[in-house]
Amino acid sequence: MAMLVAAAGRLGGPRRPEPIWPRHSGSANTIMPIPPRNKISRGFVLCILALMLASASAQTVEISVFGSLKPQALTLRAAPGSVILVNGTPLKDAASIQVRLGQNRTVHVAARNGVQAEFVLTVPAKITRRFRGLLEIRPAGDRLLALVRMDLETAVAAVTAAESGPGAPRQELKAQAVLARSFFIAAGRRHQSFDFCDTTHCQFFRAPPPEGSPAAQAVAETRGLVLKYQGHVFPPLYSSNCGGRTRLPGDIGLRVEIYPYFAVDCARRGQRMGHGVGLCQTGATAMARAGTNFRAILHHYYPGTLVQQYR
Repeated sequence: MAMLVAAAGRLGGPRRPEPIWPRHSGSANTIMPIPPRNKISRGFVLCILALMLASASAQTVEISVFGSLKPQALTLRAAPGSVILVNGTPLKDAASIQVRLGQNRTVHVAARNGVQAEFVLTVPAKITRRFRGLLEIRPAGDRLLALVRMDLETAVAAVTAAESGPGAPRQELKAQAVLARSFFIAAGRRHQSFDFCDTTHCQFFRAPPPEGSPAAQAVAETRGLVLKYQGHVFPPLYSSNCGGRTRLPGDIGLRVEIYPYFAVDCARRGQRMGHGVGLCQTGATAMARAGTNFRAILHHYYPGTLVQQYR
């Protein structure tokens, strides 16, 4: 179910089972020590810091993953066929390292030359996911904080896949991609220590979908498109099911800026799931299956807006 969040908040949608990446077992699963701090290449650290600063000014987003699980330990390995640098030390996919809260150190992960890496991250006995980006793991109170800085379009694809049910029609996926991209661009920093989390407090985020998947294709076909009102991008509200008619922010005690939401009729009725403001994902599915394109779907739920290139 979608959560109500403050100000420009968001919202949740249908969730599908997350595939679990296979773990190495037996002798292939070699646990490597974390390179000690005094052996980290100064050049590697400077390279990572420079790349993070450059990424911050480019179209990238920083997302905290697994935070709701409050991990005490994380296992890291390179994605199959790749090599990653862990504090400057190469790590191949046949080996892994484990980071524990009590070690009280920060781990930086990148590919060679400091570019974004393909890696697999595990909360032991709970969940495993594959990511692409720059990874930082550091202690934060009673848990480890895992921050992935990735390209904006990679993040949009991950949200689009997570928010859409199996077999979602292409036009619905494209509408969802525009919403996810608009939110990432316009919502601003939503946490004190990082930009976004991977829960419905921000946007429902899981592993990026495979290249060539319907969600990835929908993101590619809408690349750079955002929702604007009076020339400004805004972080759009959306929810799983509005119950037949969308609601106004004031109906749920929410104040929003930039866009004045309207109550509109929905193509599908049912039990409300979520706050019911903005796009109804159930209704968008019905519209798409009836032949409505993504621009018309967005204009229906957000009257007076335009779908335009961000830059």
